[in-house]
Amino acid sequence: MNEVVRNTGEPAPITTPPSQHPMASKRFRIPPMLPRYLVQGGFLLFYIWVAVRFVHWSEALMAGRMPEVARPAAVDGFLPISGLMGLRHWMERGEVFPVHPAAALILLAALLTGLLLKRGFCSWVCPVFPLSEGLWRVGKRLFGRNFAPPFWLDLPLRSLKYLILVFFLYQILWLMPLPGLRAFMASPYHKIADVRLLQFFQHPSALALTVFAILTLLCLFVQMAWCRYLCPYGALLGLVSIFSLSKIRRSEKLCIRCGLCSARCPAWLPVMHKKTVRSAECYACYRCVHGCPSPGAVTMKAAGRILLPSVVFALLLLTLFIGADLYGRSVDRWQSSPSAREVSGILRSR
Repeated sequence: MNEVVRNTGEPAPITTPPSQHPMASKRFRIPPMLPRYLVQGGFLLFYIWVAVRFVHWSEALMAGRMPEVARPAAVDGFLPISGLMGLRHWMERGEVFPVHPAAALILLAALLTGLLLKRGFCSWVCPVFPLSEGLWRVGKRLFGRNFAPPFWLDLPLRSLKYLILVFFLYQILWLMPLPGLRAFMASPYHKIADVRLLQFFQHPSALALTVFAILTLLCLFVQMAWCRYLCPYGALLGLVSIFSLSKIRRSEKLCIRCGLCSARCPAWLPVMHKKTVRSAECYACYRCVHGCPSPGAVTMKAAGRILLPSVVFALLLLTLFIGADLYGRSVDRWQSSPSAREVSGILRSR
């Protein structure tokens, strides 16, 4: 397992001031973290649009009316279990199942980001990441620092997300026979899984609210607590990202060993002590790259030699998800097959 860097938010002293380093440049350039923040912000606005549209669509059906707006197919991206079932069906039968097909396509795009762009999905696309990132920043302002559990506790806690992932993989990929999988995916329960998820968030139980409150408090104190300890989606992408074409690399020749790369890493990885960061915990968030005062010392590279500036990384990431959308539409497997009338009938019967 990876060594845990005790990141308290206080960087190590810089041995060579950036302005005096021979590689320093005073040329105008795009603010280093701007590409990630723009992509994050764009996706968050898109999610809000999807949520508003889906709420209007669902509420019309629950009121017994035909909706005036079409169901946004991208809402399937919030059904990762459906996506896993759909991806298995696709691999075994050679066709995308027509109920919530976008879930399988979005999951495939996320897995491809893992193979090509490390855990870029987590830090650039997932809506939970900027929320968690914002919480630990607020916590740092409130308490002056963030906190890290001791290694003997951190290690088993990190294992939790993998145990949750193994449970779902075992249930869906091993225990469930393909005919049973198809029957479940065609069932009325699965056809309204998106509406049921919306109702869960619109009317959360006392237990759910308690869990949300605990997670929020935990994220205030510990950097990326949900992503680090509990997210099975992140665990899956992390395992895939071990084989990623792109990785963070450190040049020993250019490194001034200031420790800022390690101090800025939200996954607490010892970047300064690695030539190549292969860890499944690396989010590809570029904080270590852009926090380095020695230009070129810490970079994201593909195949060990092709430099990937954050702008290029963002374009590649967007291409994967836009490509999944266009492919789904081209084969008529983007919109879920149950009509609004059929979904309305299922909702009224329950």
